[in-house]
Amino acid sequence: MIFRLIRRRTVSWPQIVLASALVTLVLGMPTASLAQQPVTAEQVNAVARELWCPLCNSVRLDTCELKACEQMREVIAEKLAAGASADEIRAYFIEQYGPQVLGEPPRQGFNWLAWVLPFAAVILGAAWVFYILRRWTRRPRAAPAVAPASHLSDLPAEQLSRLQEELKKID
Repeated sequence: MIFRLIRRRTVSWPQIVLASALVTLVLGMPTASLAQQPVTAEQVNAVARELWCPLCNSVRLDTCELKACEQMREVIAEKLAAGASADEIRAYFIEQYGPQVLGEPPRQGFNWLAWVLPFAAVILGAAWVFYILRRWTRRPRAAPAVAPASHLSDLPAEQLSRLQEELKKID
């Protein structure tokens, strides 16, 4: 189209030079994705440390050796290269795999119990131990059980004499 305009001589040479300079500038400008530094393994692992493998129990995504986790780390690298933030990447994985990918229950709704109950159990257990120890230390000592003298007379003479002999040995 530009060549047709040049042949018809409806466009002047300064306009052509200006248009070609603009085209050169636009084509020569690096795009946002090309201007960014390449994503390093440390950047990927920084995001992966905050996520947990949805297939394994208690294994962080940055240390898991499953093929699925390698693919998840590749997705993190792609999203970081595209300019996504760590929060956006976490939100993506929560959407894909659910909140268990965070390794902790979210602090909202019914899940607050998972955060509150352990502390409440420790506090209640400590209060119970304190109560029991206090009760043990305050309990009066029971007097040794001694048979009243009226019961001693009910004993046969043999047992009564034997008891007196034993008491003399102790003194």
